[in-house]
Amino acid sequence: MERVSVILPVYNAEQYLPAALASILLQDHDDIEIICINDGSSDRSADILRHAAAQDARIIVIDRENRGLIRTLNEGIARASGDLIARMDADDIAYPSRISTQVRAFRENGKLALSGCYFDTIYSPRRMLAAAMPEATQTLDLRIMSRFFTILRHPTVMFRRSSMPEGMLQYDEAYPCAEDFDLFRRIADSCEVAQTTEPLLAYRLHDGSVSATRMATMVRTHVAILEESLARHYPEAAGTGFTAVAEDVNAATVAAASDLMRRLDRLAAAQPRNERRAFDIGIATTFYFLFSVIRETGSYALACDFIEQAGRWDMIRRRERPVLRMARQLPLAAGLGQRILDANLKAKRRLGSRDVRKIIPSYDAIDALARRLVHLPLAKAPADA
Repeated sequence: MERVSVILPVYNAEQYLPAALASILLQDHDDIEIICINDGSSDRSADILRHAAAQDARIIVIDRENRGLIRTLNEGIARASGDLIARMDADDIAYPSRISTQVRAFRENGKLALSGCYFDTIYSPRRMLAAAMPEATQTLDLRIMSRFFTILRHPTVMFRRSSMPEGMLQYDEAYPCAEDFDLFRRIADSCEVAQTTEPLLAYRLHDGSVSATRMATMVRTHVAILEESLARHYPEAAGTGFTAVAEDVNAATVAAASDLMRRLDRLAAAQPRNERRAFDIGIATTFYFLFSVIRETGSYALACDFIEQAGRWDMIRRRERPVLRMARQLPLAAGLGQRILDANLKAKRRLGSRDVRKIIPSYDAIDALARRLVHLPLAKAPADA
């Protein structure tokens, strides 16, 4: 059985950490080491890690001051003893066969360097949404798509270090909050990558996640990486100045973003047949990303301008179109309409969700072990003088 090193960065994760740890400890692939790096947590995370390590020798705990996620990940990679290295976040839950399924993919393809798995989504403590099918699973499609967006969910990935050039498996501190986008595009550009169609992880959404707390930084880094990729692979689309939309959404930056979309449209017809589908997915994802950046400022009139200038009304939900179109004359009404639509979407999500216990395999076993991990021993009372 091949050793897998699981890297688990931890920062103020006491609420979810026990379940994340339990889900890795209960994997059906036994030969693992779990490198837990406590990145200067101020809550009970360090105590939970030490208590868990005392119960299972596969857990390695590194407790130190805060250095940030990228340095923590690179430290974990440097300390990993396995050629196969898996990522895991402290707020997610791995399904029992996650590691073994990904190991099997590497065994079947000796050239595979990066493997992701699909995932279900936990959006409240007890409710989750089942995964839809991924848009791509094979190297060529993922390679093209990696030029536009992060192709795999970060905590689902596994790497084989020996299948990529020396030194490639290193996160770059120049890309905060989108370090995975940068790393995956570099690996996909020269190595084989893949994604399973079977959900093997429950990905948790909550207010304390990086995507929620550092969105502005994530957007700035994302557009910078996208512009770099365009300049390298599709230079005819680069240079519009669209990256400025991450700093200020105004008429000029919206026009630059629209110019980017039109340039990408013109390039689409020239793409090789076997790359066209992935290229089109890249265009669509870029549009929705930029639209969301503009829309989140609350300037629905500018969002409407972007749609019109990019020629993308067909990609907007039917019920949202009239709301956006009224934004120029009736901005308050448009804002109210958007809030109503958002509330309806949340209600539909609730209706389409299921109890976590009915989706997560071996949930009761994971929950039981998590409870044991969080029940720390009481400190001994001081002896009488």
